[in-house]
Amino acid sequence: MQLCNTYWRTFLLALPLVAVSGFGHTETTASSTAQTVTFVTIDAVPWAATDPETGEPFGAFVEIVDALEEKTGLNIQTALTPFARIDREMETGSHDCTISIPRDESIVVHGETLVTHDIGLVSLKEAPLDHLGALRDKRLSIPRGSSLSEVLEGDFNLTVEEDTDYLIALHKLQRGRVDGVAGAVPTIFYIAKQNDLYDLLAEPLKLSDVPLMLQCSRNSENLDLLPVLNKAIRSMREDGSLEAITDKYDF
Repeated sequence: MQLCNTYWRTFLLALPLVAVSGFGHTETTASSTAQTVTFVTIDAVPWAATDPETGEPFGAFVEIVDALEEKTGLNIQTALTPFARIDREMETGSHDCTISIPRDESIVVHGETLVTHDIGLVSLKEAPLDHLGALRDKRLSIPRGSSLSEVLEGDFNLTVEEDTDYLIALHKLQRGRVDGVAGAVPTIFYIAKQNDLYDLLAEPLKLSDVPLMLQCSRNSENLDLLPVLNKAIRSMREDGSLEAITDKYDF
């Protein structure tokens, strides 16, 4: 089993890179005056999204950034952008930092890894796909534009259907039109919980995992703050607040 960077870019359209704002002071302060740092993110549950009723952001990375503000005293401003534009944002320095799968070190400086994110297959409890051999001759739903050939080694004689979103795929799974749904496991489970489908699902078959790490643009005027942000992340890991957030959002 292998997960290549092309597949990351496909499935990680459902992944975040960071989100939202707030103010704070505390342990790992950058200065006595709130300094502004900009992060860039994509809109994807459960990582970062906007509540359609309130217009307020929510998600794991929203809470992570709020916690970073509290620990550093920084004013962290965020923006949404398509995943495909993240490298450009980092290359130009139009945003200071992101939290993402590892980007090329020619354009960013890597910082702390916050969490790893599972890529896998979700099936029904009544017909679980719990090992690779169970995939033979099965029908799977994958995100449009992705390719299981880039994740799975071997000839499984799969029938693959591309769907535009995970909810469509989960309904097809519920109705027996597919045997499994492949993709970003935390996102699939989050959508299943929101639509009363979670109890139908078996444990996922993990195919790979993806690290999500803090990275700052080499052209950022605030690159000197990377050690401050790294220290805050380590503090969150030590005091359990990072794990509490990641557990809350199932990744």
